[in-house]
Amino acid sequence: MLISDHGGTQVVSDAGLARTRLLFRGTAGIVAALALIAAAPKSRARGEAKPPLDFSGTWTLDPNMSSNVSSRMQGAVLFVRQRGDRIWISPVKPEDGLPSVPAEEIVADARPYEKALGPAGNGLVTAGWAKDGKSLWIEVKPAPPEAPGPAIQRSVWRLSEDRQVWVRESISAPPGSSALVRLVFRRNRG
Repeated sequence: MLISDHGGTQVVSDAGLARTRLLFRGTAGIVAALALIAAAPKSRARGEAKPPLDFSGTWTLDPNMSSNVSSRMQGAVLFVRQRGDRIWISPVKPEDGLPSVPAEEIVADARPYEKALGPAGNGLVTAGWAKDGKSLWIEVKPAPPEAPGPAIQRSVWRLSEDRQVWVRESISAPPGSSALVRLVFRRNRG
């Protein structure tokens, strides 16, 4: 230990004491960093929240449980990929030719967006998760957003408790009539 008197102040110098101070400062820094990490939000940002349902998988239409199935949808096998609120649906090509169901994307963020609807032209689509988290609702207005027409389609998608059955119920309400379509898909194993 070295003691010196410099300008009326005594300075104590010891190599062990210096190492202890450095160790203490380093430990204090690590503790502060861990405290910041622990205080960070535990959940994802609002835009990245995990959706309540995940429709990902390969699904085959069950014709016996479905009703009012269009000719395009007969024998349909769909591949669904989902990331958050974005859902991509693609037909699996049948062995005997081209798929009759077009591919589509649904954005389930409860905000309306314009989308091509095939022969009907463009339309306004709004999709979102039900408050109870047990279904996805979709509303399609096949008209330009600036001049919406009277026709509308509303759909509700649900998964069974075991996530092996996907039910899509849609009602179309053109002027003067309405039609209910129920499509039941079973998840392919493997």
